[in-house]
Amino acid sequence: MRPRPAPPIAAALLALAACSQQSDDETAAAPTPTPTLTTQALPTAAADGTPLAIGEWLIEETAAGARATFREQGGANALALTCDRASRTLSLIRAGTAQEPGRFRIAIGAQLADVVLAPGGEPGLTAQVDRAQPIFAAFADPSAVIAISGPGAPPLRVPGHPGISRVLAACA
Repeated sequence: MRPRPAPPIAAALLALAACSQQSDDETAAAPTPTPTLTTQALPTAAADGTPLAIGEWLIEETAAGARATFREQGGANALALTCDRASRTLSLIRAGTAQEPGRFRIAIGAQLADVVLAPGGEPGLTAQVDRAQPIFAAFADPSAVIAISGPGAPPLRVPGHPGISRVLAACA
């Protein structure tokens, strides 16, 4: 008796079975990578190499308004932009103490603005600012470096953050 050739379907199933066994063997031979958690380092310098305050922006929104706070790594609030939705006022608050108001310079790239910060109700110096000034919109640029300097306080340099746009929008 002569052997009959296998029907095409049976031949295809045998070939498929051989492929699946081969891929199972290859998978078993390849080591499985161990998952590891990594954290992104906090930025410590601007693109030009000048040092930045180490910390993070915290963005909060409520029915009353919105707030962006830069909290330094040690837990102290260094800078905040606060919007009161009812009055549509935008306030800038910088950590520090003073007996009387002082003129502070805000610089982001080539943009400059002066604000008079006065001792405020919150711990720090505060000023109501014009939300329409382009420099405050630049706070929302993640590549921006916000520099604030003034009398009796060390210069503060922090990175921008896109979440700040939500604070500005709450006052619009």
